[in-house]
Amino acid sequence: MKNTFYPYYIKWLRDFFYIGQSEIADALYMSVGAYSKMEQGKKTIRDKDFEAVIRFYEERKEGYSFCFDEEKKEKANARIRQCIVSFVYRSQKEMLPELENYLSDSTNLHSFAFFETKLLEMIYEYFANLPFQERLPFLLEHMDLFDATAQSMIYDLYGLNKLRKYDETAIEYFQTAKSLSVLLNIPGWLGLINYHLIIAYLRFMQPEKAFPFFEESGKDLQNSGSHRRILDLHLNQAQCYMKLGLREEADSLFQTMLQTYNQVEDDDFLKSIYGNYSWNQLIQKNYSFAIDLVNKAIAYNSKFPDLYITLAYSNYRLGQPENALDAIATFRGQNREDPRSKMVLQFLEVLESFLLGRKKTFERLANQLLPRLEKWKDLEVDLFVYQMLIDHYARMEDEHALCVVQAKLIDFLMH
Repeated sequence: MKNTFYPYYIKWLRDFFYIGQSEIADALYMSVGAYSKMEQGKKTIRDKDFEAVIRFYEERKEGYSFCFDEEKKEKANARIRQCIVSFVYRSQKEMLPELENYLSDSTNLHSFAFFETKLLEMIYEYFANLPFQERLPFLLEHMDLFDATAQSMIYDLYGLNKLRKYDETAIEYFQTAKSLSVLLNIPGWLGLINYHLIIAYLRFMQPEKAFPFFEESGKDLQNSGSHRRILDLHLNQAQCYMKLGLREEADSLFQTMLQTYNQVEDDDFLKSIYGNYSWNQLIQKNYSFAIDLVNKAIAYNSKFPDLYITLAYSNYRLGQPENALDAIATFRGQNREDPRSKMVLQFLEVLESFLLGRKKTFERLANQLLPRLEKWKDLEVDLFVYQMLIDHYARMEDEHALCVVQAKLIDFLMH
C-alpha cells in the first residue's frame, strides 16, 4: 500500500505548496533525477525517505503535519462504506454532521487516509447538494489507490454527474460501478446502482434495456429493507411503462402508489407521482385530468419544468389559449437557468408563437427546436411540434411544406 501511496502523495504535496523538485532534492541530499523518479514511482521510496520529505514540509510550512497512524485508512474506508449504506437508505442528510466532524480533523486528511478523505469530501458535497464534480478528475486519476468499495462509489457518482449533463456515457460508468459492487457485501448497494442504470436508460429513451433491471434491483432493495427506494423504483417502473406505450399499466401503478403514499411522510414522492401521472394523461389526451394532476404537483411545490409543458399544451388542446399563454408566461417569469428548463422554455416559445399566430417566428423556432431535441429525447415533445407544424401548413394551404413535414414525421416515427 505504501509503495503506491508515497509517490502520489509527495507529488500532491509539492504541487499544493508550489515547491520545485530541486529544492526538495537539495534538502534530501539527492539529485533532481533521483527525486523525480520517486514521484513517478520509478524508484522505491523507503519509509525513511518518505519521513524525510514529510519533515521538509513540516519544518517549512506552518500548520502542516502528517499523521502516521496506519489505522486511519481502515477507519476512512469504514466511513465510506457507512456513506454508501446511508445512500441506499436515503439518509444522506443524517450523515452530514458526522462527515463535518471527520473532515474538520486535519489529521484525517494528511495521513495514509489522504485519498479516502478526498473522496469523503466529495461525498459530503454530493450529500449536501453542493457542486462536487470538480473533484472527480483527481479521484479518477488515482483510482488504483482505492479499494473496490470506494471505486464503486466514485464510478457511481461519476455516472450521476454525467446523467445531470444528459451525457449518455453515464450508462458506462454505472455499469463499471455495478461490476465492482457485485462481490461487495453491502445490502442494497447493487440494487441502488441498478436503479441508477434504470434512470439512465429511461433518460436516454431505452426503456426496453431498463425493464430487465427492475426485478434485480427490487429484490436487492427489498432484502436490504430500503422501502423508500422501492417506492422510487415503482415510480420509475411506471415511467418505463409509459415509454413502452403501456399506458394503462402505468396508470394502475400510479394509482397504487397514491394509495401507498399514506405510509410515506415525503411530499417529494407525492409530487413526483402527480407530475408523472399528469404526463401519462396528457399523452392519452385526457387533458382536463392532466391539468388537475399538474396543479396538485405544483401545490406540493414541484419544480419539475415539464409540468408547464403539460399545463400549456393541455390548455391549448382544450381550446383555452389564454390559459396556455398564462402558463407559458408564469414559467418564463421564473427565470430558470438549468439546461432542462431552458429546453422546456424553447418548446413553450414554439407553442406561444403558434397560439399568437406569429407565422414566421413559429416556423423558425419550430425548425430550430426539432434538431435540438435529438439530445433531449426524454422531453418527448417532438410529436407535439410536428403536429403544430402540420396544422400550421394545413391552414396556410402550403401543400409542399406540409408534405415535407409529414415526411420528416414519418422518418421520426420509423427511427
